[in-house]
Amino acid sequence: MENTIYTTKEIQERVDQYIGQFKEGYFSPLSLMARLTEETGELAREVNHYYGEKPKKKTEQEKSMEEELGDIIFVLTCFANSLNMDLSDCFHRAITKIETRDKDRWTKKDDLHQ
Repeated sequence: MENTIYTTKEIQERVDQYIGQFKEGYFSPLSLMARLTEETGELAREVNHYYGEKPKKKTEQEKSMEEELGDIIFVLTCFANSLNMDLSDCFHRAITKIETRDKDRWTKKDDLHQ
């Protein structure tokens, strides 16, 4: 596969171009939430096959966690686009909250450059 790097803006634009081809447009937030839950379940199944106690049946199609994560990114992007939200802004809000709230929650690694 081609190793392409996308910014969140480029991801949102590419998804919008794809969805914009169709009269139906974006699904409703409730339908997108259902799709996100479905895709998350598919990722959970793959994680369970690779790291859990439930090996795949011989009849099950081979999928990858990368594919499932990609599906989740696509649905999240559809969700953000349908609500006119900027993914970069969403991430910035989340990481700022996490870095503030959890700054002393975990044991920090020693600084290797001291």
